[in-house]
Amino acid sequence: MSYQKRRSQKVPVDLKNNMKIEDYFPQVPKEQQNCSSTSQVKVRSRKKPRDITNTQDRGCSFPTKTPEDQTVPLKKTIYVTLNVNHRKNQNMQNVLTYSERASLYEALHTLDAVREEVKTQQGKEMLVCGKERIEGFLNLGMPLSCFPDGSCVEITFSKRVSEQKEDNQVCGRRDWTSTDCVKFYIHAVGKTRKRIVKCGELHKKGNKLCVFGLKGETIKDALCKDGRFLSFLETDCWKLIGKLTSHVESSQEVDAMEGKLYQLEAEKRSSTRVAATATGTQNWELEEHKAYVLQEYIVREYPSLNRERERIRENLKKEMKIRKVNQSSLVKLHRTDFGKQTKNSTPVKTLKLLSQLSDSVGFLRWDNNGSVGCATCFVFTGPFVLTCLHVVHHIVGKGAEQEKWADIIGKCVRVTFTYEEFATKDDNCFLVEPWFEISDVTLDYAVLKLRENGQQVPAGLYNGIAPTPSSGLIYIIGHPEGERKSTDACVVIPQSEREQACARNVRKAMPDSDPEFVHMYTQNSFQKILHNPDVVTYDTTFYWGSSGSPVFDSHGSLVAMHTAGITVAYLGATSHFIEFGSALRPILSDIMEKRKDWYEKECVNQQDVEMLSQED
Repeated sequence: MSYQKRRSQKVPVDLKNNMKIEDYFPQVPKEQQNCSSTSQVKVRSRKKPRDITNTQDRGCSFPTKTPEDQTVPLKKTIYVTLNVNHRKNQNMQNVLTYSERASLYEALHTLDAVREEVKTQQGKEMLVCGKERIEGFLNLGMPLSCFPDGSCVEITFSKRVSEQKEDNQVCGRRDWTSTDCVKFYIHAVGKTRKRIVKCGELHKKGNKLCVFGLKGETIKDALCKDGRFLSFLETDCWKLIGKLTSHVESSQEVDAMEGKLYQLEAEKRSSTRVAATATGTQNWELEEHKAYVLQEYIVREYPSLNRERERIRENLKKEMKIRKVNQSSLVKLHRTDFGKQTKNSTPVKTLKLLSQLSDSVGFLRWDNNGSVGCATCFVFTGPFVLTCLHVVHHIVGKGAEQEKWADIIGKCVRVTFTYEEFATKDDNCFLVEPWFEISDVTLDYAVLKLRENGQQVPAGLYNGIAPTPSSGLIYIIGHPEGERKSTDACVVIPQSEREQACARNVRKAMPDSDPEFVHMYTQNSFQKILHNPDVVTYDTTFYWGSSGSPVFDSHGSLVAMHTAGITVAYLGATSHFIEFGSALRPILSDIMEKRKDWYEKECVNQQDVEMLSQED
């Protein structure tokens, strides 16, 4: 029987009437009732048998006593905190002592506070996260034998998305008959394919899932039976990546995995496969009505599109019938702060020059009270580094008052310049001063200041103003996807050819769509880039994590800073239309206007000062 079929089976309706309290708590022989041994516990016969109806409703059934179990199992004690705003004394710990052969789900539901909260939070999923002695978001089907005694866990509740079905609950696997388990951890965000979990609340950088498997079981079986991962794990090829980029195949057994942390790397599905999975029994009349509502909204927002009303309607209907998907997933274009793959032969002389320049490119990472991330920066001059302003926004988080940004940056940011093969330890990193005085939203740049720690700051890359290239080759050095330092050679897209390049890439990504039709949806996103002389446009493979990378011309002169790109989410696949960087010349002009004293002190090229002053 396949795993999918086993997962969808329901517990028989009369289980509640057939199962007795002895099935949960094996009776202690009379001769052992007065035993004081700590390995045995007494059964409290006065307690009313626990109602297991809630367990059946959640799709979770758990192993009962086997005939050979004649002794009461050991108990485990864990501490449970309910993190819900409306509950009085929400941070008060509840002490839970229960049989180690029981599941976490079964044990939690013996607490009155948990049962009451589950009733209050109907329609939501219970998420349990380890806080002390055990880590990560826990599978509710995990036996208590996997928990170190005295573990602390925290319960929150997540909104259940509409596409989650009854057999896709977070309680996960329930097929274990032995407590001889191995637990290991998986990053909630995948490497090549980012979305790997069903619950949107879990899909965040920094989150990790605690997974358990039975000894002798394969890694693939353990993750597929877990219940929290997407179904592509059952059919697609994937593997786990541990420290030092070591790979573990999914066919290996879990026996040696105890306590280890991995990231899942899976092959990306093509748009054809995504379209195939999107088909099914759908109400097309309802979908056409949704398309009509969308069209009416667009026409109201953009009166100039009235003449295109019928054309938009016909195109939407045509695309929906051909693709057999709903309108909400048909076209989603937007600016992405951090695709093309371009390969160019590079002269050895240029490679040597780029190697020297790369010494000044830094890996910037932050941990702001659990909010972690990474980007790229580079030494501009002296102890000052340049990166993107949107990176600073990610660092400080939403809602932070701007006067507090400097302190936040000084506390949580680290920069290393030696991440070329393996990540560098903190003792080899530069801290950042609580200093934030120079930045701009339009040009998306920010200047940060490294804190002296006895290490030699690499040489600054600013060495005078070089012309902004309008064609030819450029080179980007950075840390795409937060990986080791690398270089990408790119072809500059001239300003006069940007619109044609976008249209060409639209046709590649969406071969059955009308580029003009797509362009109407993305007017603002495109116009800001297509006719902006303050950016350099190109095709690159550098996306997330590479914001803030320096851009050099073929002579090794700093000409821009890699900033962002325009992407399209179409039928579940993401394509990249065009990438761009803020040119160095307008950045310097902006610094001159805002902080001329700082520029004249730190940027010693007086000729450039006069040049920028004349331009202003």
